Amino acid sequence: MTAYALSALVIAILGSAGLLLHSTLLRTGRIRAGMFCFYTNLSNLLLLLYEWTLWIASFRPNGGAYRLLSSSTAALLMTLCIWVTHLIYHFVLLPYVRRKGISFADGADDRIGNILVHYIVPLSTLAQWLLWADKSDLTVQSAALWLIIPTAYFVFAMLRAKTGKPIGHTSLLYPYPFLNYPHLGAKRFWLGTLGLLLAFFVLGLLLVGAAQFLA
Repeated sequence: MTAYALSALVIAILGSAGLLLHSTLLRTGRIRAGMFCFYTNLSNLLLLLYEWTLWIASFRPNGGAYRLLSSSTAALLMTLCIWVTHLIYHFVLLPYVRRKGISFADGADDRIGNILVHYIVPLSTLAQWLLWADKSDLTVQSAALWLIIPTAYFVFAMLRAKTGKPIGHTSLLYPYPFLNYPHLGAKRFWLGTLGLLLAFFVLGLLLVGAAQFLA
């Protein structure tokens, strides 16, 4: 087994543990209501499926599935997908909830899960990409392609909010403050949204640049 495949197994295990604990399933006997309305959990779930599939496919390293999953584009997309989870949480959401006096975690298992999904899994995935992922043919187009993921989540979040049904047991229609269109107003909302997309694109360019340097 290659180091890349082994890293996929480790991240898959960490991701599984993180989502399980973060869901409060062990403590309450049920998954937290509205859990998969949030980008954090959806990105961790997508990465979890990717890493498990990558590890399984590695047993046939010459197969089409492994070549596709280990391709430079797939590895970049998954790395950016989960790294944004860490960046938004650490630099945007955490300062916001601290100002509001809100807690993200309700128990010890939830706190551990919170650390796993927001820190350990994203950092492990970035390390996996830096150390072992294919970076041979990444371009500016690769950085633009990854914007499909946050755009798809944006559409999902806004359409879900249109139902008028709050997320889980909260009173929230919008999963994040920067998506709250009625509160922000059209100008602030669209400036913030376009600013985030630009920041995501620049982040993609930084990783593409790092890949070219490392290659």
